[in-house]
Amino acid sequence: MKRLILPILALSLGITAAFGQCNPPTPAQNAAYEKVVKELQNQFRNNPPAGDWQVFDERSSLGKLELSDEYGKIFRICGDRYDLTFLQTSAANRQKARADSAKAIGDTTTQQQHSLVMSTDSVYREADPNRATDLAKSTVDINVEMNAGNYRLEEPLSNRFVESYKTIAVNGAPLALQITLKPNESGIAARPETVVLLGNWKNNLQKNPKGDKLYHYSYKKGGTLIENLVITIKAPFDVASEIVKQVDWKAISATLTK
Repeated sequence: MKRLILPILALSLGITAAFGQCNPPTPAQNAAYEKVVKELQNQFRNNPPAGDWQVFDERSSLGKLELSDEYGKIFRICGDRYDLTFLQTSAANRQKARADSAKAIGDTTTQQQHSLVMSTDSVYREADPNRATDLAKSTVDINVEMNAGNYRLEEPLSNRFVESYKTIAVNGAPLALQITLKPNESGIAARPETVVLLGNWKNNLQKNPKGDKLYHYSYKKGGTLIENLVITIKAPFDVASEIVKQVDWKAISATLTK
């Protein structure tokens, strides 16, 4: 038994070492990433939905840019992405007040929940349906994944199921979708997503033996620089549509490696 345990342990440590760290980006990768993020900031920060909205949180992360493609057999644990959250001012003030109140009485659990960004998944998981509806209307998450090998429309393993979807025309984007997700077992209610895919994407929906429904991406440069973006807007369709119409998608596409 010991003879078996040692090789397995060595293998597991090797996998951890191989995939548990991000290699530093090269100067070319840094430049490509910064170029894309700068344009994303220019487009999304400057084009909030109409009304009393403000940027509540903005995040970006640069790991080693690699092809996250199951067909290419390269597993990428280091993500490269950009995320932006808008909140209506009244909602931002309420969230700050709850965090301040929790801090005053030493409620660390509530502090952690409300001092950080409340993602739309958290919004849709709220126990009170009326409160969940109000929060969903006052929160917009824009999540951008870079160099995705696939866009998974439906993924049974992660309990992501689609109630309905349709392709929509977006000027400057080869593929865009309006999606309504089904409620899932963890308590997240049905919710809308608008997805804009930039780069060499095709309308080639596939289904694999695992039950995944996905669009596959064909890389031209090998995925070492940023060739595509998957931009997910988590908001009611009318709000997302407003953002989509205001953004210059051609300007964002121009930052990608061709």
